[in-house]
Amino acid sequence: MNTGELQDRINWSATSVIIMGTFLQGLTGNIVNVAISKLMAVFGTNANDIQWVLTAYMLTQGIVIALAGYLGDKFGYKKTFVVALALFTLGSFLCGTSFNFNMMIVSRVLQGMGAGIIMPLGMAICFRINPISRIGMVLGVWGIAGMATMAIGPSLGGYLIEAASWRTLFYINVPVGLLAIFMGIALLPETEKNSTSTLDTAGIATICVGLFCLIFALSKGNQMGWGDPVIVVMLFIGIVNLLVMVVHELRCPEPVLDMRLFKNKLFTLSTIISSFIQVALIVTVYLFPLLMQSVLGQTAMQTGLVLLPSALVTAIFMPIGGRLFDKYGARYLILIGVVIMTGASYAMKDFNASTSFNTMMFWLTIRGIGLGLALAPAINVGMVGIPKESTGTASSLGNVIRSVASTFGIAIITNLMQTRNTFHYANLAQNVVLDKPDGLNMVSALQGIGLNAGLGAQGGQILSLSVLYKYVAQQSMVMAISDCFIIGAVLCGIAFIITLFLHDRKNPDLPLRKF
Repeated sequence: MNTGELQDRINWSATSVIIMGTFLQGLTGNIVNVAISKLMAVFGTNANDIQWVLTAYMLTQGIVIALAGYLGDKFGYKKTFVVALALFTLGSFLCGTSFNFNMMIVSRVLQGMGAGIIMPLGMAICFRINPISRIGMVLGVWGIAGMATMAIGPSLGGYLIEAASWRTLFYINVPVGLLAIFMGIALLPETEKNSTSTLDTAGIATICVGLFCLIFALSKGNQMGWGDPVIVVMLFIGIVNLLVMVVHELRCPEPVLDMRLFKNKLFTLSTIISSFIQVALIVTVYLFPLLMQSVLGQTAMQTGLVLLPSALVTAIFMPIGGRLFDKYGARYLILIGVVIMTGASYAMKDFNASTSFNTMMFWLTIRGIGLGLALAPAINVGMVGIPKESTGTASSLGNVIRSVASTFGIAIITNLMQTRNTFHYANLAQNVVLDKPDGLNMVSALQGIGLNAGLGAQGGQILSLSVLYKYVAQQSMVMAISDCFIIGAVLCGIAFIITLFLHDRKNPDLPLRKF
């Protein structure tokens, strides 16, 4: 075998360690959601408090992502990645052994610290250990791990809760995490360290404060009210800190997030497009389980089974998209992918209680094909023109932007869903009020059912009103989620328009345009 063939070979042994780490990180993000009601009962908390099981993880992960590039450059990518795996595995073990709510939150923070490093550093390592001409294939396969967790996460979580205990949701990470640690020590090549690199404390401080305040405000805004002084102050502090951070990072000689990378037009467009696609994905990931479980009354396991075909198809098409990206570039792949996603997302607006599972699986699968074709090229194309010594910083910057965009997306979609739910509930209630013929007919019919069941006149009336209000609440929620699915289609459409301005080159060695 000649030198050229060796240089063109993918380092699959080391890449497998990255894939395992990505799988662990993604699985935790998808498996815990189905356990929230169980954890509320175990720890005796309410819905307002239990959300911090998710928020603590998300907050920490978003903040630590910004540090991943610096830590990798300072201490070496291999050592930093292995330490991140260890933190994540330890956090998982402590979550499983948690004996009170406070310990659970602290353990989730530890998990988030490891997870925040695993994802961006994993991508950067892939670029450093593999030939640039094969990077599309590598990242396509790498992306399968993330998509697989979306497929098996909800159903696996539901099964473990039913068959074993909520603690197994966290213990399941421990043996895989330990294996990944030992494999990382043995297989990952060490990268050069930049021992002269200094810590951008001002940048880190403004990023941490800004992201924490904004995410706190967005997660608590509905509960406390957007006019609440605490929310207003947190939003103000968050926005000011992030603005100060941008100005500081542009002037800092060694920034923790190098904003100067946005001078690269390809990287900028890549980050924007991939953020829109990822937020559109979040709309489905967040709302479809709510539709299945709250409206249709299905279990988490059944929800996961409906999602399984789409995730499998996405996992198949991601490496295909990677190979096509290596050969043809990103522009047309992204355009085709987002067109498919737009059509499927719009079709999902018709999902309701009478929609068959087969119809749901069909449109979710079509959407998965588009996602598999579009997302990996949208992310990869921005990294191709980045110098190897800047891949860690660029990966961190891209992941922070996408993470923040996803957080904003969840908050906005949640607010929209609640607003539209209230709107539709009021409209539907007008059609079934008791002084209107339709309302009287429905109540009379339901009272008749109650009388036939031996509940008596009063019992029949209580039953009829209960069923009636439940029906109105369910239908208003279906309509609100339908409105949000339309927003998902709009986001894909925006990604399509922006992609029209993307002109990447098949040969990564050619110079890239800058602003």
